[in-house]
This record gives sequence, C-alpha cells and structure tokens, in this order.
Amino acid sequence: MTHVLIIGAGIIGAALAERLAATDHVTVVDEGPPGDGTTGTSLAWINANKTPDPDYFRFRVQAMRAWAETAARMGHPPWYVPTGDLAWARTPTARSELSTRVRHLKERGYAADLLTADEARAIEPHLAIPADALVAHFPDERHVHGARAARDFIARARRAKAHMVTGRVESLDIHAGRVRGARLADGAISADITVCAAGWRTPELLATADAVAPIQDPHRPGAPAVCLVATTTPAPGALRGLVHGTDLYARPTADGGLLLEAGDIDAAVDLDTPRSVLDSWADDLMARARAILPSALDHSRVAAVRRCIRPLPDDGLPVVGWVLPGLYTAVTHSGITLAPHLAALIAEELTSPTPAAPLEPYRPHRPGSPT
Repeated sequence: MTHVLIIGAGIIGAALAERLAATDHVTVVDEGPPGDGTTGTSLAWINANKTPDPDYFRFRVQAMRAWAETAARMGHPPWYVPTGDLAWARTPTARSELSTRVRHLKERGYAADLLTADEARAIEPHLAIPADALVAHFPDERHVHGARAARDFIARARRAKAHMVTGRVESLDIHAGRVRGARLADGAISADITVCAAGWRTPELLATADAVAPIQDPHRPGAPAVCLVATTTPAPGALRGLVHGTDLYARPTADGGLLLEAGDIDAAVDLDTPRSVLDSWADDLMARARAILPSALDHSRVAAVRRCIRPLPDDGLPVVGWVLPGLYTAVTHSGITLAPHLAALIAEELTSPTPAAPLEPYRPHRPGSPT
C-alpha cells in the first residue's frame, strides 16, 4: 500500500485525504486544526463567474458539479449552502460590466439573470438594495463553511484509517534525488509520495528541495494575496446566501452571523497593517453591512477580525502536478471552488500510471512558469 503524506489540511488537502484514504495509507500534517487557515477565513464562493478563459471556465463549472456530487455523497451536510449569489452595480461603468457579464455567462449556458427589485427582495427579504442599482442573480453558485467542510473531510479520512499529525513542516526530506517525506521540529515522516497542499506556504516548502512554485509572495508590501475579513455575532436570518454589493461582500457564517469583506479594503491591507487599523476597517465593514441590512443587524457587532492569506499563482491558474520525483503539489486561488474536483483528479493521477488529462494546462512547469 502506498504511503501518501499530505502537507496541509486546508480544503484541498482535506478533500484529497478523504479521496485517498480508502485505498492508500494516508498521513495529513498541519500545524493547526483542519481548515483553520485560508480555508476558514475565505469568502468560500463556489463559482465560475469571472473566468474569461474558456477552458478554465469549463474546468470551474465541472468543479461546481463536483461539489454538488460530493455533498450528495456525504449526505447533504449543512456546511454546503446552495443558495445562490446576488450582485448589484450602480455606476454606469459597473452597470455595463455586470450586464455584459450576465449576457456572456448566459451565452455559455451558465445560470445568470438580471432581476427587478421585487425579485431580489423575494430572494433576500432583509436586503436594502439601492433603487438605482442593476441587480443580477446567479442561482447555481454556492458557498461553504470552509473550516467545517475541511474537518468533515478529515474526519471521514480518519474513519478510513488516515492519520492526522499536528506540527509545522520545516523542510522536505530528500534522499538520492527523491523526496521521501518531510521533517518536522520533532522528527520526520517518511512517505512514498509527498503532496504539498500548503497553500501560500508552498514556495517556502518547495525551496527546501531547491524547487520553485509560481506563487506571489504575500510578504511583499501591498501584496494582493492578503485580504481582511470580519465576522459578526449572530444575526439570524439576515442573509440566505452570498451577496456582492457595490462596496461589500457578505454571506452567512456557520454560527448564524455574517462574514464581511470588501475589495477596496482588501487593497489597503497587507501583512504589516497594524491591528488598530484592521479593527478600524472591521468597523467600516460593519457600517456598510448595516447600510444594506438596516433591519437585521440591530443587535449584532463585530466578533472577530482576521487576515485571509490567499495563494495567488502568477498567471491566476492552478498549479497541480509533479515537481520532483516523489513530490506532487496542488496550490491554487479558488481552492474552495476547485477542491473536490481537484481531489478526484489528483487521486486518479496518484493511483494510476496515466496522467489526468484535465490537469495538463495546470502543470507546475508549464510554459512561462519558473523551472
């Protein structure tokens, strides 16, 4: 039986562990609980909405279907929330962009419609969309409660005899030109195959084997890999699903609150932003939420503020495949959208001598990537 070591218990590593555990000896290592990093702070939007490349668009649509199939296979868990997405725009430029996007998506067979204000209120009764807004609805888009999903995947993998190790991987372990596992502060884990699913830490780990990954550095000042999310105390029924407003993105959280994010605030935040500034931005997010949910947030407040560090490949596409003998990597932005689809394809590839054809455009050593 092949021993597969998966570094990272975020959504991709957890979904892969669940796929492999029935047929292989699997060990998952992470320094924190499953889904506690990027997965647990992400907006967790399952979509193919803003994807101009036709091949990647089709890949993401397949990934959306994979989520539905996975949720059905797992008994329709409450962390999978198939309630759609409402978006609106107000300025002439934004209205034109949204209208054009809806039209192009419909031409591709993607569920997308422009709505009247009454139709939007039927979907989100508490939402006060400005009267001058153009509103779009994407009914097949979903969101997940990422940390709970990752924990569920890992729990299922452990029931199939996978092992979960808590610890920080300090380096990959190489013998005779082949990666043979990983070294932690308190010892080593040997494996036949090592899968690096460490998200934004991937370049740091690959560097210990003199390998590179085309991922943006989140430590760079102003790096777009860093965003800010705030969560609120419970606000029962405030929202059913995702919303993308002119200055706020929001969705329900697993405990009945809201997760809040905004593009302009993300652009102002990096890893050096002081905590006092983060708290101020969180208050701003709460004010924006109250403006669009005036009757639903009277008794709510900010409960937590966190940075979300996203792995951002240089060309925006997933990085999936063999890097060195014994070392496979899987890192992408949109990890939430792609996780079950990637897990199925990677599991197929790791257990078969035949490469998974749908992954060919996303290899680590594709044209234009570092070697």
